[in-house]
Amino acid sequence: MSPPRMEKIDTQEAILLAAMIHQSYERFEQRRLILPEGYHLRLIIKALAGVEEPEAEVFGFLAESEDQIVVVFRGTRTFKDNESDQDLYQVPFPFVKNAGKTHRGFTCIYQSARNELFQALSRLSPRKKLFVAGHSLGGALAVLAAFDIAVNTSFKKLMTYTYGSPRVADPVFAAHYNRTIKKSFRIENIHDIIPTLPDRLYPPPFTKKGLKYQHVKMKVPLSFQLNSLPVRNHEIVCYFKYISVKDPRYTQALCTLNPGFCPSTEMCVPFKGICSPVEGDQA
Repeated sequence: MSPPRMEKIDTQEAILLAAMIHQSYERFEQRRLILPEGYHLRLIIKALAGVEEPEAEVFGFLAESEDQIVVVFRGTRTFKDNESDQDLYQVPFPFVKNAGKTHRGFTCIYQSARNELFQALSRLSPRKKLFVAGHSLGGALAVLAAFDIAVNTSFKKLMTYTYGSPRVADPVFAAHYNRTIKKSFRIENIHDIIPTLPDRLYPPPFTKKGLKYQHVKMKVPLSFQLNSLPVRNHEIVCYFKYISVKDPRYTQALCTLNPGFCPSTEMCVPFKGICSPVEGDQA
């Protein structure tokens, strides 16, 4: 029996969507949102972040072109976001029966944005390609949204792209997701710490039965090790840079035709050496 056919990632889609996600951060920072030619904004996605006193924040947007729909989510930027990241207890996924358990903090954020997102999607053609993408915490939201949309709407041409995403759910959910979403790409820098979180296993007595986390498929590894803070290994602009080198002609054309759309990657400086010895440590 031959193994199942693995879908191949489209590098140009990955480059475009990384830049789209960068624009979700720009919109969060209240800067102008710039879309590539032919795309039109259909929804600013707002959601509630935080545990005890959730607050509304801009988490992404929905855009449409003649033949495509793009939904993107940003990652952690606020204290409230971080609260939600750390709320790693699991709850039954509320929108698909018997589909396993998902990270409570991520699920609560997504649940607060779901109604507006589904209302916006209901006004668009389900015959179009639908991309759901996110970075970091936004990658987790993209996984939850993609699975929900695939099961509960008429959109059939659905693809998921995540960048530096944490684990989202238990093995039961991951199995359901993997069977449902045929084109799902989890792009991961092997030097990025966020995809190692939450841990795979939290044994009792953390909870009575413990918690298990498992990544969804399909892992697409990158490798870049950068200077300065370790966070550079996680930034979406650096993911953009190191995916872009796989198709520099497309990237140049995309950025030239759409001024201000692509992120600056000046911060993404390769690691060049170890730190100098601290005074008094020399032999």
